Amino acid sequence: MFEIPDTDKKIRAKISSYKSAFNRELKEHGLISDGYGKRYLMFPLLLVLNDGKKSQEYINWHDSQFPDDAGEPIQMLCRSLINYRLGSLVQARYELAETMLSNVYLLPWLTGEDIAIYDMWHTSNFAMIEHCEYIPERVIESITGEELGWIGACYNSVQFLKVRTRYIEIFAALNQASDPKERSNLLDESYGLLEGFEKFN
Repeated sequence: MFEIPDTDKKIRAKISSYKSAFNRELKEHGLISDGYGKRYLMFPLLLVLNDGKKSQEYINWHDSQFPDDAGEPIQMLCRSLINYRLGSLVQARYELAETMLSNVYLLPWLTGEDIAIYDMWHTSNFAMIEHCEYIPERVIESITGEELGWIGACYNSVQFLKVRTRYIEIFAALNQASDPKERSNLLDESYGLLEGFEKFN
């Protein structure tokens, strides 16, 4: 499990070390491969640090370097909460919906709601319920009661419920489907489930 340092000074030092590693890769190879996943670990560090300016700078940089990055559930949750704190509520809500679809267990696990285990196809280990255990303790501690209330309100809203229900139906069908055309059609539908959500471009 990824451990977040216990002081702001140590968190800033780790953020600085990751940025230096990114810059070295760019200088030496002209691109960032980041097999270790530092780009994801930056988000929980920044959430706990709660430095709005640094967070916004990193989000801008991340999106310029990894425009098509699929993301990882814990990173996506932290990014959503960072945008919530920055006042970018439309973007935060969209990213929370993305988080929900990246791991359907994560949001209810976080808010303490009942969790159903679904007989569905999971795209990777990131999408399994066990992945919830990888949320750093300091991330959980940093989430305020107000933020948990916002997460719960979004999760239980009609729009989130509709998208989540259809997503689970699709991936339950994918668990049984073997025909390539059928699987392709189901996956295409799943990619468009968030089209009704507003977001910043």
